[in-house]
Amino acid sequence: MEPTLITVSILTYKRRETLVQALDSVREQSYTPREVVVVDNGSEDDLESFLKEKYPEVRLVALQENLAGAGRNRGVEAARGEIVVTIDNDLYFDSPFELQKIVTAFQERPNATCVAFKVLESGTGNLHVRDWCHPRNYAEYGDTEFETYFIPEGACAFRRADFLRIGGYYEPYWLGHEGWDLTLRLLDHGGQIVYCPSIRIRHQISGETRTSWRPYYFYTRNYIWVTARNYGLLDAALFLPEKLAMMAFFAGRTGHLMAFVRGFRDGLKDLPKVWKTRKPVSASTRKHLNELTGERPGVFTRLRRHRERPLI
Repeated sequence: MEPTLITVSILTYKRRETLVQALDSVREQSYTPREVVVVDNGSEDDLESFLKEKYPEVRLVALQENLAGAGRNRGVEAARGEIVVTIDNDLYFDSPFELQKIVTAFQERPNATCVAFKVLESGTGNLHVRDWCHPRNYAEYGDTEFETYFIPEGACAFRRADFLRIGGYYEPYWLGHEGWDLTLRLLDHGGQIVYCPSIRIRHQISGETRTSWRPYYFYTRNYIWVTARNYGLLDAALFLPEKLAMMAFFAGRTGHLMAFVRGFRDGLKDLPKVWKTRKPVSASTRKHLNELTGERPGVFTRLRRHRERPLI
């Protein structure tokens, strides 16, 4: 039997120095056959010439504008591999053996649609707490495999055929909650997401995101949209008010309350358009989500994690 072709799709926007580290870490991988696709979100920095000279093996998907997370869809669409790894330009593999681990993970877990990696801090190699949104306590389960409902969009791998069959990420989100939306549809199609801590990747996170207005605007708007697309009335009543209250609190605390207000306004303004894509998850999916959520740590543990590494 021929070995499985694996595609590494790297989403990039400027930050050339971190992209180089990501590409070098792919080059060092022991596993073949593999291919590398770089999706450029309109950087306008002559990336094509740079790749041709330094990384001729890379296929470039050059977008004319910054599509944010929607660029991941373009990478999976362009991929030839049966398995597609999606990472951002500020992540790189922890060892030369990570692609082999990914292929093995899918071979040993035939029901897995998505495999989520363990994300480490670039400098220390410790678990990157900010990237942990799984329904388990990171202190107890950071090195334990389990089924999860969290897709770390820039640190995971998919079976390409399943990703395309589900429809990929919902592109109007632009930033935030596209992973949760995909999770709901993936589970509704009978898929499974598995956290595999043996697969390790390092994150050189930028400090810009947390100080920007963008999360407070986009997260607020997208909470409204993800609710409209995927939740029934009762579930929406339990889900959305809590999330909006949380966003209002964080926005007020950091001086971005107007970004929250704009996000709330635009979420409602475009609701008729989003409503046309509505397909609430089934009762069996809701039950399964409740089972996964039942493993979620208590509110004080989650607050402690936020104090250690604020999400926004």
